[in-house]
Amino acid sequence: MSSLSESEAKEFHSAYIMGFTGFTIVAIVAHWLLYMWKPWF
Repeated sequence: MSSLSESEAKEFHSAYIMGFTGFTIVAIVAHWLLYMWKPWF
């Protein structure tokens, strides 16, 4: 279906997961800091 070999696909997948995990952690920290600064509940 794609032109990637299996090893290239695994490498891409691991990089994608690392990026997604990093983005999620940054978003959680940003939301927590905003909540500490100005709680909305």
